Amino acid sequence: MWIVFLRAIKDRRLITLIYILGIVAFLWMYVGLFPAMKDQSASMEALIKNYPESFLKAFNFDIKNFTTLEGFISTEQFSFVWPIIIMFMTIGFAGGAFAGEIEKGTIEIILAQPISRAKIFWSRYLAGLLLLAIFTAASIYATIPLAKVYNLTYIGENYSTMFVLALLFSSAAYSLAMFFSSIFSDKGKVFFITGSIFVVMYVLNILSAIKDNLNDLKYFSFFYYFNPAKALIYNDIDHWSYLVFGGVILLSTIIGMIWFIRRDAVS
Repeated sequence: MWIVFLRAIKDRRLITLIYILGIVAFLWMYVGLFPAMKDQSASMEALIKNYPESFLKAFNFDIKNFTTLEGFISTEQFSFVWPIIIMFMTIGFAGGAFAGEIEKGTIEIILAQPISRAKIFWSRYLAGLLLLAIFTAASIYATIPLAKVYNLTYIGENYSTMFVLALLFSSAAYSLAMFFSSIFSDKGKVFFITGSIFVVMYVLNILSAIKDNLNDLKYFSFFYYFNPAKALIYNDIDHWSYLVFGGVILLSTIIGMIWFIRRDAVS
């Protein structure tokens, strides 16, 4: 089991490092921009008052988004850039875990290992999950040393809350993608279907905030339960976030494992 696990880590360590460097570069840019934005907070507050309430709700705008570091990066980094990168990471890791190996014809080598299919599944799954956790931690906690460089005030404990929420979100997205990788033999299908689901979820969350008669659609979107502003500014996570993300992780992983064990994995 450890051989498969370590091989999966080794195969993805470089791309993970690239993702980490990229997201930290974005974070550095936003932290560096914050002092200038804070100086313009009064003007921004006047401007925000002219925006439709539905627009502010859709994108989690709050005046604290411009007066505190946590509010600023929750809007600029974690509401836009970070989820996009996580989507690419989760789909890429999951797509290559099983569907990609079947597509390349290398799944036989993995199955030839003297371990059960269940252990192979968990080895691949946990390897990707560990790398996602490392990426998530780096992309969030890097804010603290950057804030110190610019002599900015920050609330340290809020970043731990943000880490929990971000890890739940990324793990749910990854588990869903791994489910599709377990049932398909074509990596392209995993990319297309999982990616389409994420895009639809994002659109549903926006529509539910803009149109009152579509309000209930938000409950079908991961992005409704992923509220970085609430975590970073108010140090809080909605209870439904735990239930929904936890449920998706549990169901997707168990069903995906059972499917992988029972399927003809060479075709």
